[in-house]
Amino acid sequence: MTYPCSVCYADATLACSGCKYQRYCSAECQKYDWKTHKKGCKMQQILNKFNDEHNAKPRGRPPTSCCTGCNVKFSEDDPCEDECPTCGYVACESCIADTSNGTCYCAGSNFGRNYCEMEPRWYHMDGNGKSYNGDRHPLDDYPEEVYESDPRACNNCGKVTKLFKKDYRRPTAY
Repeated sequence: MTYPCSVCYADATLACSGCKYQRYCSAECQKYDWKTHKKGCKMQQILNKFNDEHNAKPRGRPPTSCCTGCNVKFSEDDPCEDECPTCGYVACESCIADTSNGTCYCAGSNFGRNYCEMEPRWYHMDGNGKSYNGDRHPLDDYPEEVYESDPRACNNCGKVTKLFKKDYRRPTAY
């Protein structure tokens, strides 16, 4: 994805080294914009630091009395369908069926099932809303051409096996 230069709107190949947010096509455009960008740069650096610290903190375990996905209170008619043993995310039947709400907070797994052992799906997230991009070695059989030539340790679970080539790890490859 290319971003436009903040000054002249040409394709930007550089980013501000301070805030990592503002984009420029050249050092000249960056120098030209510095007086305007200086205050915003400092604010963005503060926000980046806050976001990094916030994302580094472990999430608290959600309450078990209601669905983490849709907040419906569990009852006899609407029971908890699944609970992640690692992060504590609990989900009702409706959220388990809805792939976006039925994804727990864990980075490399969903409800204790490793993403690396599942067929790639668009809704496999890393716990912070970003797509899982790690190694894959689904339990199903796939054509030999999708695997790397030599077995190695999976970067998610550590199992030594034949892994998908990088081109086949994303769900768009199918």
